[in-house]
Amino acid sequence: MRIYFLFVLFLSLVSSQNLFAQTKLDSTDPLTEMMYSISDVVFANPFRKEETEIRKRVLESNAAELRDLRIQLKNSLRSLSLSKSDVQSKNAKFRSLETALESLPSLGGFLWKEESGTVYQWGDWSDFYEDGFSKEKLRLEGQIPSFSYEGGTLYYFLKNPPGSLPAEFSFLGWESHFYAFGDEGSLRYTNDFRLDPSERLGDFRKAFDSIRKKIPGSQIVTANDLTIFMIPGKPKPIYYIFLFLRFFLIGWTILLSGYIIRMSLSLPKNHLPDDSAPLS
Repeated sequence: MRIYFLFVLFLSLVSSQNLFAQTKLDSTDPLTEMMYSISDVVFANPFRKEETEIRKRVLESNAAELRDLRIQLKNSLRSLSLSKSDVQSKNAKFRSLETALESLPSLGGFLWKEESGTVYQWGDWSDFYEDGFSKEKLRLEGQIPSFSYEGGTLYYFLKNPPGSLPAEFSFLGWESHFYAFGDEGSLRYTNDFRLDPSERLGDFRKAFDSIRKKIPGSQIVTANDLTIFMIPGKPKPIYYIFLFLRFFLIGWTILLSGYIIRMSLSLPKNHLPDDSAPLS
């Protein structure tokens, strides 16, 4: 009965610790963060850990691409010293800008807007306008990367180069598949190279409804301007090794805790002979 009570108490402490760790992500205490990390490694669901890793890597890749593309755009504009009048007159500087934009394979669209309206648009922005093709009101304007230029604002968005798919995304444990689509509906990142790169978000969302019924645990995660579909795969042998280690650590902790509690609660024994005993 005592072992059963300790087992229930231990599982309650572990569950509350994991829940508390999720609500204390902003903790700056190194020791606390280390304890949360150890608890996460030992007790977390491997697919949940993989989901976290996928989200992290996709966001890092997306941020790096946005940063690199912004630098290239700024360098092109700075080298051309492009002004609003150059765009309106469509002179040599403007034609050089169009050539520079076409040379960026990851650039999906470029938009120069001012308070008075659109100065210049390159690429297909129809998916980003709330009011259709009037080019006046942007949908989710705060989520589209932008920077200031010549008193206006320059917006841009990424797309995957035609026929190419992202680089390596491999993990230990569960072999999950993921598909990350951009806000404009194009496929941005995936580790399933069997998928057609021209697949669109709307079509894949419809197919995902049937996938979710066949494969439990499939889910949709939103990360900034990306929509990530995750499908868990079959566990590899290493998953069962880690699973055994988890159960071994839990069992060992329960036995050790029970031993420590039993030793701390037991009364000290007096090994001295009784004074009332007759001496021979």
